[in-house]
Amino acid sequence: MRPTRLLAVLLTLSATLVATAPAATAAVATSPDSGSATTLDLPAPTGRLAVGVTDLHLTDPSRPDPWSPTPSVRELMVRAWYPAIAVTPRARYSDDATSATVAAFLNNFIGGGVSPFLDRVRPHARQNAPVFGAGWPVLLYSQGRGSMRTLSTTLAEDLASHGYVVLSVDHTYDAGAVRFPDGRVIRGNRPQVPTEAERAEELRVRVADLRSTLNHVSTAATQFRGRLDLSKVGALGHSMGGATAAEAIRTDPRFRAGVNLDGGFWDGAANNGVPGPFLLLSTGAPDYPTFTAWKANHRAWGRHFALTGAAHYSATDLTQFPDISGARELLRDRPALYTTLFGDTPGVRTTEINRAYTRAFFQQHLYGVPNPLLDAPSPAYPEQTLRWSHS
Repeated sequence: MRPTRLLAVLLTLSATLVATAPAATAAVATSPDSGSATTLDLPAPTGRLAVGVTDLHLTDPSRPDPWSPTPSVRELMVRAWYPAIAVTPRARYSDDATSATVAAFLNNFIGGGVSPFLDRVRPHARQNAPVFGAGWPVLLYSQGRGSMRTLSTTLAEDLASHGYVVLSVDHTYDAGAVRFPDGRVIRGNRPQVPTEAERAEELRVRVADLRSTLNHVSTAATQFRGRLDLSKVGALGHSMGGATAAEAIRTDPRFRAGVNLDGGFWDGAANNGVPGPFLLLSTGAPDYPTFTAWKANHRAWGRHFALTGAAHYSATDLTQFPDISGARELLRDRPALYTTLFGDTPGVRTTEINRAYTRAFFQQHLYGVPNPLLDAPSPAYPEQTLRWSHS
């Protein structure tokens, strides 16, 4: 039985059992002297497949890089998670440049005290493991502004364990820091508060990055050649990456379905909707104006679920890090700032919920297996509210 058919059978069985599986938890080791976290195992993937991870370096000679300070073609780094044969060691979470950038991001909010810590975070994927099977759907993941490809690890590992190849793109000069194989580190140079024209350009470049990545894995002699079902391609992303996913589906028919993790909708997607199935997963905050515009114009299958107690960054790995980073202790007397960064609902729980709904969506719209989780409030996830539905 081909993996796609096998996974469809397994997914059919699991669709009615969404509340029965035990929740994945993050394992934290602490120092007996200080009580601070010394290592962190991320929440384990919930699927039956082992997961591999590798990094791809892409060069697109057809695209001049609009943001490079010197003339050059567009270069990207992409992290791929995929069903694998688990014969290699567990991967590192990230490189040193990413670790330093995440610590600097937290210090910008907190006012200092956070040292680089991602070397003590342990994902579950196996580094450069052989690809298992073939016929896997493909998901393109776009990060938020200033974010980096590894910060989608907990969601991407879970999706890969259920039978997807997930490609997370660092948008060069937008991402906080991108290390290339030759040792170059390119840091973000985009304005913190873009003008409308700058934002529109960013969206165009980001969508083109997703297209370049899909073109590369469709044609290049990588380990994924002959392993992908390119008739089943989805897009998802956090924040500006969610807007990127919507616009990719609107403008490129290869992208069939998508998920927006607490991002807005811009330009064509807001004014015209998205031609394919689309899921919005937001925090419990009031709707952005662009949510309202998208809902008014979207004619395909659509849902909007809002997660009470979540923060904007709850859709990323950041909410796994309050202890390992020391941020919980540093913000002990500033609960409002803690909630802004990490939310009121623990990161392990928001990760569990975001995983469940994202999985259910792609299960239904790429594997073709309906999942009732998407149609009504669930007693398994009372924090999640169905705000809007269009069928």
